[in-house]
Amino acid sequence: MNTELALSRTHLPIAAAYRHARELPDSPAMVDSSTRITFDSFLVRVQQAAARLASAGVQRGDRVALVAGNCAEFPVASYAANYLGAIIVPVNFRLAAGEVAYIIGNCEPAVVVADEDRTPTVQAAVAEGGSAVQVMDLHALAAPTGETTIPDPVVCAETDDQAIMYTSGTTGRPKGAVLTYSNFLSTTMRSSASWAYEPGRDAVLIASPMFHIAAFNVMTTNIANGAASVITASTGFDAGHLLDVMAEHRVTRTFMVPAQWQLINDEQRRAPRDVDLRFYSWGAAPATEALLTALRETFPEAVSQAAFGQTETTASGLSLNHEDSLRKLGSVGLPDRNVSIRVVDGQMNDVPRGEVGEIVYRGPGVMDRFWNNEAATAEAFAGGWFHSGDLVKQDDDGFTYVVDRVKDMIISGGENIYCAELENVLAWHPKVAEVAVVGRPDEKWGEVPVAVVVPHSDEDPPTLTDLREFCDGRLARYKLPKDIVVKDAFPRSGTGKIQKNLLRDEV
Repeated sequence: MNTELALSRTHLPIAAAYRHARELPDSPAMVDSSTRITFDSFLVRVQQAAARLASAGVQRGDRVALVAGNCAEFPVASYAANYLGAIIVPVNFRLAAGEVAYIIGNCEPAVVVADEDRTPTVQAAVAEGGSAVQVMDLHALAAPTGETTIPDPVVCAETDDQAIMYTSGTTGRPKGAVLTYSNFLSTTMRSSASWAYEPGRDAVLIASPMFHIAAFNVMTTNIANGAASVITASTGFDAGHLLDVMAEHRVTRTFMVPAQWQLINDEQRRAPRDVDLRFYSWGAAPATEALLTALRETFPEAVSQAAFGQTETTASGLSLNHEDSLRKLGSVGLPDRNVSIRVVDGQMNDVPRGEVGEIVYRGPGVMDRFWNNEAATAEAFAGGWFHSGDLVKQDDDGFTYVVDRVKDMIISGGENIYCAELENVLAWHPKVAEVAVVGRPDEKWGEVPVAVVVPHSDEDPPTLTDLREFCDGRLARYKLPKDIVVKDAFPRSGTGKIQKNLLRDEV
């Protein structure tokens, strides 16, 4: 059978590349500050890169690690690996050489692809791990010409492995979540509908790191829908620059975290740009009523959605639609399509509405397994459901509210104190820019909550009295912070998560 014909009968990512090369050849597929790649050129570059990977010995089922910042060549390398039936492994480019060495040792890639800035770290990682793996330059790999023998694309099954996405490892060694083509397809279908893509007409900003599951999903969904991926640098957030890019490329949709949306909103009000934003999404933290109201005023033609998921669920899980975002303030919403959830206690019994339990998942976005880690896989799927580690409660309408991570809960005098619950209240204090709550050992109570705060103003930081008075009446008194630590910035993992393990050591 003709390989392209067989491919066209699938939902594989590379099938979309072939389709758009034929139907949208001159439309932009991806644009960064220096490169513009059309859909016709994207397929050519993918085929050229696949030929180079094949010459390096990459075969179906091999792993191809990719260590790079955001750029137009990133999707070329990702799709070239999948073109050959290989498994792409996007690696956090902020990791130190020793951390990269661990991931290389765990997934044993056939090659590692790196951009110029990360090549020294990768070479040091390879040397540290004693591996003989070949390191390939990303920009040379993604060049549009040079190869004359192009291999046929591999028609994978939807149950085959597409990617290994490593968790941030804030509490230990990172684990590689193995995600299949079916996992990504489920998220692409969900996002295509909920983001209301207009195939072939959208320009979607990718401002967060593309090694992360959220941005990686946006990339693959953009390509599936024939949308232009407008790619900006993954470091040095600049609201003014992003708004200029959004105006220049007529960006219609994008995702950012609430702190970034606050800066975008403030900058747009200060110096309005002619933008065409129709949809905005946020996640990773709750958005305040003030921010959501301001965004509606600043971008009146746009609708919004909050997203809640994790790497192991291909970022699927729950979502909160525009019409519910103020009515159900603080909620992460309802289950995404085809996602089943339960809220359970430690014995896998469902807890009543309004009570706290762990949210567990089933659905087509849930990972297959952890790579080379049978024990962690068995623990994650105990009882036949995927255990998220998130503590939540549901209201009478079924809307879900995140209370804490299982590992972050504080037990003080026999009472459970949920850090996220206290953080969500403290975040509203006008002197607080960012806050994290951690437990401190205490002889009398066992543990007590400590608020670690980054203030809005160094000249006028909040005091412990300020915070306790603000929380009084909003939370039970035993939940109020017993101490405050003021910092200039939080220690963060490569994916931007606050490293609470380091904060616990500090307090």
